[in-house]
Amino acid sequence: MVRVEVRLSLPFRQAYVGKAYDPAPIERFGGPLTRPELTRRERDVLVSLCRPLHGDDVVAQPASVKEIAAELVVTEAAVKQHLLHLYDKLGIGEGGERRRVALAREAIRLGLVEAPARLLPQSAAVDGSLAAAREAFQRHRWEQAAELLAQADNREPLAAGDRLLLAEALMWANRHEESFTAKERAYRAFLGSGDETRAGYVAVLLTIHHANRHEMAVSSGWLAKAQKLLEREPDSREYGYLAFVLTLLKEAAGEWNVVLELAEQMGELGRRYGDADLEALGLAYQGLAATRRGSLDEGRRLLDEAMASAVGGELGMIATGVVYCRMICACVALHDYRRAGEWTDVVDRCAHTTGLGGFPGDCRTHRTALLVKRGAWTQGEQEALQAFEETQLFDLDHTGAVAFELGELRRRRGDLDGADEAFSRAYEFGFDPRAGMALVQLARGEVAAAAASIDEALADTGPDALAREPLLMARVEIALAEGDLAFLRTAARELDETARTFGTPALAADAAYANGAAELTGGAATDAARLLTLAQRLWFEAEEPYEAARARELLADAHLASGKRDSAKLELRAARAAFERLGARLDTERLEGRIAALV
Repeated sequence: MVRVEVRLSLPFRQAYVGKAYDPAPIERFGGPLTRPELTRRERDVLVSLCRPLHGDDVVAQPASVKEIAAELVVTEAAVKQHLLHLYDKLGIGEGGERRRVALAREAIRLGLVEAPARLLPQSAAVDGSLAAAREAFQRHRWEQAAELLAQADNREPLAAGDRLLLAEALMWANRHEESFTAKERAYRAFLGSGDETRAGYVAVLLTIHHANRHEMAVSSGWLAKAQKLLEREPDSREYGYLAFVLTLLKEAAGEWNVVLELAEQMGELGRRYGDADLEALGLAYQGLAATRRGSLDEGRRLLDEAMASAVGGELGMIATGVVYCRMICACVALHDYRRAGEWTDVVDRCAHTTGLGGFPGDCRTHRTALLVKRGAWTQGEQEALQAFEETQLFDLDHTGAVAFELGELRRRRGDLDGADEAFSRAYEFGFDPRAGMALVQLARGEVAAAAASIDEALADTGPDALAREPLLMARVEIALAEGDLAFLRTAARELDETARTFGTPALAADAAYANGAAELTGGAATDAARLLTLAQRLWFEAEEPYEAARARELLADAHLASGKRDSAKLELRAARAAFERLGARLDTERLEGRIAALV
């Protein structure tokens, strides 16, 4: 049994844990709920189709094709195509205009869209009974569940378990202040009934929530209560969740050996007590720890197993989000964007099974990083802005992280003032933005200031190779501008070691690029061209188009140094085309000038 003495002094970066209520699957509206897999746009069309049914008009009809097209800002032809797919997936036969009515009715029956109150059974819509509230919770109708539970609570104070249910419904409805209050009431109710183990579990939840809001003194107090109540019962399901909160602290501190021990403990308690959520969380953290220690095959296997449980609908919403978050964090740290993209697509397709219905704000933050790196900048900006708004309600660490990603996106686009603003917000929320800020300084010609900023950040970072990688890559660009051969060789050696340890194509591309930059600066143009060609290919395969285009530009410099003017022009044109497709304005303009000078 792992025993960890800890005092909270730094925020840690994860959301919620545990599943407060886990009733058996419910069948309603006349048949079993066999839900088809829908794309995100198909779900958007269904929601728009059914929106008029939620108004006050008792004879309301589903939206027309024209109305759906106007709401979603797409063509009517596109809406018709999506409707044809939906008719097929939901088994709606021919029937003209009545076909849309049948589609709306079936979507509501399957729980693919929220049912209007007047279409729910009388018990759910009117009497506000606990059974109806629990049913709404099970169907992920958070606002309805919260309102029905609140109504029941007004009639007669809820029992502790239902107070916890109310707290989770409020949380998923983005009513976080009310959720905190409901948790505190649940804590008092459990304690008052003599159930110290469940009270300790709620104290764990409050520890995490207050830490996510940077209320560290309050979080420390709740952690002390959780430890006092749960350490008397180390052989319990609830103790597994105390191990989880301690895992978050050790993860933030980079103590991966302790993370692994705690994760194994979580998994064992989950298996012993049949808690699928706890078992999957243990697998996810064992996998994350393995990747950070260089055991990539083992780490990926464990993370994939946890993700299979998540997308298969075996877990509660909270555990599903946490497992996805840890998987994508591991992939982003390793620059394994192809793998992260595959799992993200699966999560998106399976949202009706997992219950996520989209990405929570903290997971959306990491998804933003994936989109930025893969070149989907328009979608990345939309995700970033939504995540920034969502996380401010409950998770300020992720607010800082998404502000940094928004800054990176703007920097690549050439919006230096916008990038500066976003990086400043990241710093405001406790995220270190110096890698991005230094590159903004470099783009403005402030080379010495950029070098000083990165050197300070590297000195502060310590030995964590994956944490140092983005700083080193920024410093390589600055050293290129300075012609600092000594630093380029030093950085290349460290990046070589990182690539050998973790073995992903993108990290190998980093090392090849740094070595190519060093060879070019040192006058070995032929060797530089070989290494930069390798970097470009590896970045392209790793789905990092911006970095691949940057390698092409430097490769053109190597060709020019070797007197290969035509080859240089080809690389510059290819790089310009890539930058233009991405929307990298300053890079495109710079290359247009360079190409014109070679004509």
